[in-house]
Amino acid sequence: MDNVTPLFGNHGAIQDQIGSVGYGPADFEISEAPVFYRDNDGVEHPANRKMIYRKDTGEALGLHGLGYETVDHKMMIDASRNVLERSGLDLRDMKESIAIGAEGSMCYIQHTLPEHRALTPDGDTVSLQLLHLNSHNGVWSYQGSAGGLQSACMNTQIFMKNTLTMYKARHTEALDIDKGARILTGTIGMLNENNDIWHEWANITVSREEVFRTIAEASGSKFTLGKLKEGLSIEECLELPTCYNNSALTYMCNEWGQYKAKMGQNYWALFNTLTHWSTHFFNGKRTNATDSSVQYIKNSETVRDVIQQFPKAA
Repeated sequence: MDNVTPLFGNHGAIQDQIGSVGYGPADFEISEAPVFYRDNDGVEHPANRKMIYRKDTGEALGLHGLGYETVDHKMMIDASRNVLERSGLDLRDMKESIAIGAEGSMCYIQHTLPEHRALTPDGDTVSLQLLHLNSHNGVWSYQGSAGGLQSACMNTQIFMKNTLTMYKARHTEALDIDKGARILTGTIGMLNENNDIWHEWANITVSREEVFRTIAEASGSKFTLGKLKEGLSIEECLELPTCYNNSALTYMCNEWGQYKAKMGQNYWALFNTLTHWSTHFFNGKRTNATDSSVQYIKNSETVRDVIQQFPKAA
């Protein structure tokens, strides 16, 4: 029986590092209330909807159908810590970050584990990260995922989809937080497996056209993608105001030049261009640090979708 690993082998480490921290800005209670409407005669009727609200402030957090399964942010945070308890991961010097947005409707918790690291193709170090998301306003489904923090440039490297690095579920009866925890306990080997793919990308040349098309897709520029399909060249597209006024597209074009010079004209450089954008780029609409965090996660989801077209990603 020497090969048996205790199910909660990291319980002591969790308690030592974050057990007494609590839930940070997510430490509030929520409740639900049925929604009614009045007809022209003043008669009240049930709307078959419910409102989720904060009990401390009364702030409305989300309006949903009766089948919506409400997950308290604190329950999500507990689940993320439960993953670490079960994982067998080395938690020394682990960092935990909790943030909320939209008056508490959205929440994420991120754990960075510096003791689990790998050497990237350009000689940088990337550390394992676990990210959990939850929302009451429908912006995010409940999800947990794994990725890596690249130390020198502080880019968050996104792991490929369709692996055991992600659990995602809508807020319905099918939502199973324990299942998500079980899936993410298998992340120990994922960092090295993804790093192997990154090393292969460093040796695969990517064309200028593919780079520009990928950047246009990530930036959401349907106009540019349409012009490329019409046969316009990259230079012709960049002369069109609708194209070059897309700040995300021009940002990534500039970053591509930097990463190409440093890493070569390959998929690894393109991947770093995308993750640099998802980690560091913010449009002019942000008003606080939470807005930046929300946009970073949305950008990361975009990158996760775009890189499915890369070699070796599927």
